[in-house]
Amino acid sequence: MKQALATVIDNRMIAQGMHLLRLEEPDQARAVRPGQFMHLRVGEASFDPLLRRPLSVLRTGVSPVNDLPAGQYDLLFDVVGRGTRLLAQLRPGDLVDVLGPLGRPFQISPGVRHLLLVGGGIGVVPLVALAEEAVRRRIAVTFLAGFRTAAKAYPAALLPREVEYIISTDDGSAGHRGYVTSLLPDFLQWADLVCACGPSPMLEALARLERPRGLPVQIAMEEHMGCAMGVCLGCVIPTRHGPQRVCRDGPVFDLEEMDWSWPVLR
Repeated sequence: MKQALATVIDNRMIAQGMHLLRLEEPDQARAVRPGQFMHLRVGEASFDPLLRRPLSVLRTGVSPVNDLPAGQYDLLFDVVGRGTRLLAQLRPGDLVDVLGPLGRPFQISPGVRHLLLVGGGIGVVPLVALAEEAVRRRIAVTFLAGFRTAAKAYPAALLPREVEYIISTDDGSAGHRGYVTSLLPDFLQWADLVCACGPSPMLEALARLERPRGLPVQIAMEEHMGCAMGVCLGCVIPTRHGPQRVCRDGPVFDLEEMDWSWPVLR
């Protein structure tokens, strides 16, 4: 973990309301692993907004399967409030106070040959870096991604060509009509490992699906955060092992660890 001033290289909208923010900070780019996140200070000269914004890392320049220069990394965020609106106004050359990388990443064991990724909305972000890592290791990847509408879909052109990318939309404007979880039964027998990130209802639906015995499922949880270092306890969620901090104990958890009976996860 390092606190540093990262330089904005690019900031552009790639889908409706979704901004790709490219930063340069070599130490952070080298250290980050798929599933980890950065904590960005939003205000330029004040503490308004007070809290930083946690953003998952989309891609890094250390991957040999993308065109990012070494020392750079991409973040992706949806403009939903004042903090993200301010981030969307950053311009090349601006400096951003960034803390990271933070959190526990995804883990791909040596025996995995078929990786199934399941993303919902902005939850696709940490899975893109994971897809690139899997391609580098010559693992077959199928990526199922669900969005509200085609205008919000992550562009297929920004994924490695080796990835099988299948999307669904709630309104049927692109790909399969309906929730992304309805696509899962056709792929669970094929997979050696499932990794998912998205809204809690999507992850709960995944937990309730009948799956092959012994199929490991890792999920990245999305929660509001204060300090992102495990001190403030603002991102605590219930698990079968007791309360856990998303920022330090996660954001990646084993699906079987989750306790879906608590309303905080719904």
